[in-house]
Amino acid sequence: MLDLIFYYTRENRYSFNALAGALESSGMAGVDILLPDTEKALAETVRVSLAKRHTAVVALSFFTAQARHIEKLIKRLRARFSTQILILAGGPHPSGAPGEVLAMGADHVVRGEGEEAIIAIARALADGKPPKEKIIKTSKTLALDDYLPFSPKWHMFGSIEITRGCPFGCSYCQTSYLFGVRPRHRSLETLLAIVELMNSEKMTDIRFLSPDAFAYGSKDGRTPALDRIEALLKGARAILGNKGRIFFGTFPSEVRPDHVTPETLELTRRYAGNKRLVIGAQSGSQRMLDAIRRGHTVEDIYRAAELAAAWGFSADVDFILGLPGETEKDSELTLTVMGDLVKLGARIHAHTFMPLPQTPFAGKTPVPLSAKTEKYVRTLCSRGQAFGQWERQRKKMEAPNPLLTGLRH
Repeated sequence: MLDLIFYYTRENRYSFNALAGALESSGMAGVDILLPDTEKALAETVRVSLAKRHTAVVALSFFTAQARHIEKLIKRLRARFSTQILILAGGPHPSGAPGEVLAMGADHVVRGEGEEAIIAIARALADGKPPKEKIIKTSKTLALDDYLPFSPKWHMFGSIEITRGCPFGCSYCQTSYLFGVRPRHRSLETLLAIVELMNSEKMTDIRFLSPDAFAYGSKDGRTPALDRIEALLKGARAILGNKGRIFFGTFPSEVRPDHVTPETLELTRRYAGNKRLVIGAQSGSQRMLDAIRRGHTVEDIYRAAELAAAWGFSADVDFILGLPGETEKDSELTLTVMGDLVKLGARIHAHTFMPLPQTPFAGKTPVPLSAKTEKYVRTLCSRGQAFGQWERQRKKMEAPNPLLTGLRH
């Protein structure tokens, strides 16, 4: 028996849901998925699996911000179980820095999209033939319709991924570099069938997952396809009736400010249930927006916040502090925009820049935050007008960390 032991933490459940959905879609037998969500539970799950003489595979999916924790976790697993277990790593950080993750102690790293890889790996292990490759590369052409986004069989439900890939290639973001610049969408028919499935399971809160919700159905990801958005939202609402809620353009998704229009907001207001909209701004300096390849203007940010308020949405607007190349003037412009947005009723979601592997900014370091910036953002947070992990992220970047240092070479 093959036990796939997913380290099922809150931050990484969407990835594991997709892997389980792929395995279920393949119809593969002889595999069980186990879902410990703490390190203590993980160790106990491994112990029990080995006691049953099962093949125990620990699967880890993680972001760059989690890399140090995962490195320590692997060391503890190796100290206790040695080579009795096979450790498989994937997700954003392993995809961008596979050699580094192998050096942490992982046996294999999946680089890129994991659906096809997890099926192939599981079949090989079930046949007693571990993969020969240490780094398992995958393509960026996977058809989303071929796989469930989660697994009813293992009771792993969650958000429904509607789009993968992004055409903009922002310098700090991994999305375009991991999943390609050509957007791939799940078809309307497939998505409505998934909503029907969730409804039959009495799960009537539907969250659609996308790099930009308002780009669903768009051929290039740059021009909203209003007819496709309406067909999706209208169809889902017809299935759920009045008893369910649809979340569109809110966590874990967001929308681009230049895609916030009266038309997209009207459709969201008519069919969805969310009162909040997540808008990606990242900087209040046009010079910095151009430098990081955002493809929109500062005026687009203001217009999006104004329209969101006019249509009855509370906007959460993302900003990244300390972007590489940011000057004091750029920072002051960003603070000004933050203050203006707060007056419009928006909340600021603040981040501190962290270099991510496989991006143009992988080798960059954040510009130290000025005392003025720190004080201003803290004040907004104390008033409930801002939130986020920006201080924790700043401290991580300031602390000596060989994992992050390695990205700067």
